Amino acid sequence: MDSVPQLLQRAQESFNNKKYDEAIEDLNRVLRIDGANHEALYFLGVIQFTIGNAPKAAGHFQRAVEIKGDDPKYVFNYASTLFETGRYSDALKQFRRVLDLKPDHIPALNKCCVIVGMMGNSTLAERIAKSIIEKDTAFVEAYNNLGNAYKDQGRIQEAVASYRKALALKPDFATAASNLLLCLNYSSLDPQTVFEEHKQWEKRLAPLTASKPRLSSGALHGKKQIHVGYVSPDFRIHSVGYFLEPVIAHHDTTRFKIFCYADVACSDKTTEQIKNRASVWRSIYAIEDRHVIDMIKADGIDILVDLAGHSGNNRLPLFLHKPAPVQVTYLGYPNTTGISAMDYRLTDALADPQGADRYHTEKLYRLPGCFLCYKPPENAPAISEAPVLKNGYVTFGSFNNLPKINNEIIGVWAEILDKTPGSKLIIKTKPFNDRTVMQQYENLFMQRGIDPQRLQCVGHSPSKEEHLGWYNSIDIALDTFPYNGTTTTCEALFMGVPVVTLAGSVHAGRVGASILSRVGLPELTGFGKKEYVAIASNLGSDSAFLSETRKSLRKQVLHAPLCDAASFTVALENAYKDMIEIFRN
Repeated sequence: MDSVPQLLQRAQESFNNKKYDEAIEDLNRVLRIDGANHEALYFLGVIQFTIGNAPKAAGHFQRAVEIKGDDPKYVFNYASTLFETGRYSDALKQFRRVLDLKPDHIPALNKCCVIVGMMGNSTLAERIAKSIIEKDTAFVEAYNNLGNAYKDQGRIQEAVASYRKALALKPDFATAASNLLLCLNYSSLDPQTVFEEHKQWEKRLAPLTASKPRLSSGALHGKKQIHVGYVSPDFRIHSVGYFLEPVIAHHDTTRFKIFCYADVACSDKTTEQIKNRASVWRSIYAIEDRHVIDMIKADGIDILVDLAGHSGNNRLPLFLHKPAPVQVTYLGYPNTTGISAMDYRLTDALADPQGADRYHTEKLYRLPGCFLCYKPPENAPAISEAPVLKNGYVTFGSFNNLPKINNEIIGVWAEILDKTPGSKLIIKTKPFNDRTVMQQYENLFMQRGIDPQRLQCVGHSPSKEEHLGWYNSIDIALDTFPYNGTTTTCEALFMGVPVVTLAGSVHAGRVGASILSRVGLPELTGFGKKEYVAIASNLGSDSAFLSETRKSLRKQVLHAPLCDAASFTVALENAYKDMIEIFRN
């Protein structure tokens, strides 16, 4: 019979050779001999984390920590798995425990920085990031996290500078490079400059040269199923999920075989709904790109669809290697990827009018109607009567991400308040969990002559239902520019709140116009700041219109093309067929 040291040694050898099942078997033998063997428990956690099973890894690490809780390595790995499974408060406690055991543990301090930032305390995240840089000027992740903290506070220029510092230290730091590009969408830089920056992303990553993939037999001969693969970290309760789930549910599975490549650590109800609708579900969480590429090729994917762009946790490096004949970017990002191997970007004629093509490495494929389809949230609260009727004054509101609310917008909103006597404004955004950030924005409005009593700043809501309930406190939603809202616009309309938008020159600033057009409210789109102000202030003086709109808008949205998932999916599938036909010819 093998001894415990022999079993542990053999497990290590199996692990090194990626024979994970054999390693797990030997470690379980150790535990049958010694149920309190912390080495075996810890090692099981490492293996489960490596193969992408963070919840099971957390259980093993927890037991190891309970037995030997004074080892910073054990506690750090336990905290890391808690983080990956979305248990952020618990993870923060454990990372702080690491720091109690080892105060100079910079990776643990860095994780604390990430978590407090995610919780909305960007001021503390900024302080922690700066303290890490003081301790280690070469710790590149700290510059990226500092950029995130600045971005969350709306300090865009400082965020960009911090991301550039991270890239100066590590030119192939894909996450910082994507964060930089995302941040540029909030800026007022000209489209050509932003386009050139996007093209630099591919150059930084220096992709390998890949052979040209072939179509699957079904797509090649036009008789069997076309294999479509969706790649996303957001098959979960997330904005992307609200627009993708109805598409997955309505795909014609006699003609299309749907593969979902999910970079999701912890499933939720949306994950399960999408998973149940997909033909094939592949978890790619914590799996290296080269293995995912092999997976995509083995699945014979004809059309590989990126759903994240340069947003968080994207898997864009996969697309550099061209693992599928046709590659498409869609939905999760309002700009080009900058990737020469990305064939198409899905959009529509309002969001990307003629002339927008020159700012894309992809060919723009304009869908008829709107480029997206919205699934309203389940269990949404009932719509109240228009607040103006009970308050005696109109209430404007914006629930967009704080980086979208720049100094120019604050000036325009202050003008709208001036032109609408007695009106008030509610701004609801997660960074206002941080009182320091909230006060900074309150001061910006005060500097423009707005009495603090006319402004209400609100932080993050713990539930979707509570968040949606806040729409019952506003009469008119004010869209942001040059980066419009998307989910926030759809939510407002569904909750009976008309949205005023300002159409810009690029996709990020034209989403509002596209959505409003598809729900029959094109007149709420302004094509300049003066028109935007006029539309908003005129609406604010028409309480009868606001009251009637409140009663009918949800039904109008539900019956609009924006929510017609069946028709939208047919149009999307026709686009896929066109792409295959073009590739064949």
